[in-house]
Amino acid sequence: MARWTRSLAASLLTLGMALGAAAQAQPALPMAAISVPSTPDASGQITIRGQALAALSHVTVRFAHAQAAPIDMMVQTSAGGSFALKFQPPLAGAYAVTVFDAKGQPLGQGRFSLIR
Repeated sequence: MARWTRSLAASLLTLGMALGAAAQAQPALPMAAISVPSTPDASGQITIRGQALAALSHVTVRFAHAQAAPIDMMVQTSAGGSFALKFQPPLAGAYAVTVFDAKGQPLGQGRFSLIR
């Protein structure tokens, strides 16, 4: 029985080392960078920017305000994996911005405020 246990332990150790080496061999993907300015520009618009995203993919930018239903806007990334989306906030106050990939996974977030 002890011989069988040692053989199993050695096999599991070898398998674990192989899996660990395979996991380390995968290239790291760059982290998505989402930029949300804290206030709109002089025209009252806010520009949300994203970089290091999947090329030519669709992302959803959600604008949430406590006094209104969330506004979702879809934008396609460039061949370089970036986007810029202009938004004219309809209400004064604080907004939470969340960017989602095509599968609905959050990529980044930020906040801004509009004072009128």
